[in-house]
Amino acid sequence: MNQLSFRLLSVVILTTVFNYFFWLEKFGINLLLFNTSLIALLAFYNKIKFDTIPLRVTLAMALLTGAMVIVYNSVLSILVHLLCFLVLAGFIHRRELTSVGGALWQYGLNLLITTFEPLLLLAETKNQLNNKNQLLGKSVSIAQLLLIPIIAFAVFLLIFKTANPIFSDIVSTPFAWLFGAIERFFTDFSIGHFIFLLFGAGFIFSVLFNWSRVNNLYQIKQRPETIAAPEKLNEKSAINEYSTALLLIVSVNILLLIINIIDIKFLWFNLGADLKSAHELSKLVHEGTYLLILSIVLSIFILIYYFRNELNFLPGNRWLVVAAYVWIIQNGFLIISVLLRNYEYITNYGLAHGRIVVIFLLLITTIGLILLWLKIKHKYTILHSFKQACWGLLLTLVSFTLFDWDSMIVQYNLSTQKAADLDYYYLNTLSDRTLPLLYENRSKIEESSRIHNQFNKQFDTDRLNNRISYYLKKQKGYNWVSWDLSNSNAVNYFKDKKIEIPIKRPGSNTPETTESAY
Repeated sequence: MNQLSFRLLSVVILTTVFNYFFWLEKFGINLLLFNTSLIALLAFYNKIKFDTIPLRVTLAMALLTGAMVIVYNSVLSILVHLLCFLVLAGFIHRRELTSVGGALWQYGLNLLITTFEPLLLLAETKNQLNNKNQLLGKSVSIAQLLLIPIIAFAVFLLIFKTANPIFSDIVSTPFAWLFGAIERFFTDFSIGHFIFLLFGAGFIFSVLFNWSRVNNLYQIKQRPETIAAPEKLNEKSAINEYSTALLLIVSVNILLLIINIIDIKFLWFNLGADLKSAHELSKLVHEGTYLLILSIVLSIFILIYYFRNELNFLPGNRWLVVAAYVWIIQNGFLIISVLLRNYEYITNYGLAHGRIVVIFLLLITTIGLILLWLKIKHKYTILHSFKQACWGLLLTLVSFTLFDWDSMIVQYNLSTQKAADLDYYYLNTLSDRTLPLLYENRSKIEESSRIHNQFNKQFDTDRLNNRISYYLKKQKGYNWVSWDLSNSNAVNYFKDKKIEIPIKRPGSNTPETTESAY
């Protein structure tokens, strides 16, 4: 069996496994097992030894995030694992790649070409059969010739049978076998299931097959990491640009200095303790974050523009470099100020996804400032700095999958917030793996519900019990391939608990009897 036939056989087997692992199942241990099998086959086909840093790092990140899917089963861990997996596939397809963006672009093109390349592949296989076995080749040609007419005839026969009762009586007996087969097909194998399998096969094709057309479309060129010195420096033009840049950077530094002094006075030393209302703290956090993002973006574009070429090599550019470093440092102070605002908000009003996103943005902007500093110091090119930024973003995303944020939110808010300050409705919208924590603290949540009682969204034990009952029934419907630690712990927690579900008579609003969720 040649390599092409072996890959096609692998696609058929893996599509079958894909159907067993994921149809009517949730992500769990199946995701890591399936993706690891795909990567192992891809590495085997391409004779990859994982001997480069990008391959080793992305392989470690894919395995780590896959393990986090099994441990926490959070949406973040699933998305980041898939991202790392696709980046790793791109690196395996083209070992000479070193950037995250390049690897994603490589896989994206491969996925695009996959939409029509298998048809060409089948045609090539048919030609090979014709050359090796004329009888078999003719049989394939005849089957290919009759396939579309047979399908079209069956579809129109079904339409006319449904539309015309007299015609239906005529054809029911001779074509009973056909109608029975169609009925069984749609009973046992839905259109949605067919599309699901088609998606799985396409995904497997896009990973296992490294189409040569992609390599022709995406030419990799080696570019220098640092800016090359100009052969002849236009000093007059460079001096004029230097003066403009220095004036701009110094003036913005003065403005940013005023902002930082205000923040240090009212936030760093807790002199702004009167700013405690939710509206004021929310305004501080959100506007501070927007100001930070805007400041970083402007800093990147302005400094990249002025340090793109000649100003890096202008004699006496020391003051411009110093002013740029000061600007970066002041943005660092702004990051600390926004972090303190966010901390104050969390301390007074609890933890939430939006406040975690603020922390993520602060980490990303900190990485951006560091890379900006290194670009100016080492005269890196824009492309090289962009590659570094992509790696920093990916590593930050991977690090955030190491935490079960939903459980942390519930634990922190229930342990630090008073019943009057507790946002019980928000806690009830978090993932199902937090249900044991909500059940343990149901008395405090009910007290908070009675205090607020807003918009008729009152929390009660019956509502929580109904949600737990539905969750447990849903978990029973999954196979072993959907297993993950967090949901397993949640199910085991409720095994010894008697969750009473109210049973109401039709037309009655009061429960009369109860039954256990188990």
